[in-house]
Amino acid sequence: MDQTRLFKKVYGCLLGGAIGDALGGPVELWTTEKIRETYGNLDRFVPYDRAPSHHGQFRNALGVYTDDTRLKHLLCQAIFNAQGKPRAGDVAHVLAQAYHHAPDDLHEGFVEEYYFKALWGRDKVIFSGEPTNGAIMANSPLGLICACRPEEAYQLGFDLAFFTDGHAKTAAAMMVTAIAEAMRPTATVDGVIEAVRSAHLRYARRREGDHWHTTPWRYDPNLKFLDEALAIARRERDVFAIREPLMKLLEWGHLFSESVHTLVVALSMFVAAQGDLRQSIIGAVMYGRDKDSYASVAGALAGALHGADAVPAKWSQPVLDANPEPDIRAYALRLTELIAADHAQRVTAVNDLGALM
Repeated sequence: MDQTRLFKKVYGCLLGGAIGDALGGPVELWTTEKIRETYGNLDRFVPYDRAPSHHGQFRNALGVYTDDTRLKHLLCQAIFNAQGKPRAGDVAHVLAQAYHHAPDDLHEGFVEEYYFKALWGRDKVIFSGEPTNGAIMANSPLGLICACRPEEAYQLGFDLAFFTDGHAKTAAAMMVTAIAEAMRPTATVDGVIEAVRSAHLRYARRREGDHWHTTPWRYDPNLKFLDEALAIARRERDVFAIREPLMKLLEWGHLFSESVHTLVVALSMFVAAQGDLRQSIIGAVMYGRDKDSYASVAGALAGALHGADAVPAKWSQPVLDANPEPDIRAYALRLTELIAADHAQRVTAVNDLGALM
């Protein structure tokens, strides 16, 4: 199984996300100008200059990733426990285990917000009610388990984005859709974007009804800013050239880790780089704001499109060495096996239905 193209794309997705996170983590709070003055355009792992924290790195070593990837691995565990597509209860179970068996305050504090949201439901306003990127930054495994089924992926991404609400939920669903579409053997950059828009619009229309959906002043920040940003990305075709116009477009609101920013920056860098993994990640890191999340999302998407063979060894090995647990390759293999098992079940169902016709 580990020689299949499926495995390589799954592994590429997990690796690409972890690498983007680990590259951007140490400079998360830095301005782009400070990064350039210190390192140039950052394309290598650098040391952290701040103490470990609940929603940052747990250790100050080169290549260590942050909470983005840790949360992603919890979603992987929920998929493993469910032996396929998880439900909200599967995710809640994993969060409960992580919280109640946390080895120290760092691990407990990291999972606390998500676990208490799962526990209290509507009574818990997570992250003070802000539309954070808490779901979109980590949900690429949901796209993997729905590989090549973008419509199904959108629904799963939306349902399991209970960490957030409002347009943060739809941003999360859109990114799961992108991952699922990128897993196709014939996937293209433009095809990924079209799948995202199509699934989002179809689901929004069903959810909202025709009257509201077609109201001229209806406001959809995900599509509004994404469409304008993608026009810039397609015109420039340069991850560094799009930074300034994207900043002008997106520099609103006080929230550092905002979901629309994460969706728009990651997809814009992916398009400007024409899907290139290295350029997508570097462009996201050099953008600014919540750069480790942007780079993690962009890296996961480019990794799903191209597979693990597109990941530079100088990037993958330091991350694997610095983060031996959980074993990312082993996680990729388990996901691949579950996707293959699901495929076999679907083939049987299709054949049986065919025999009825």
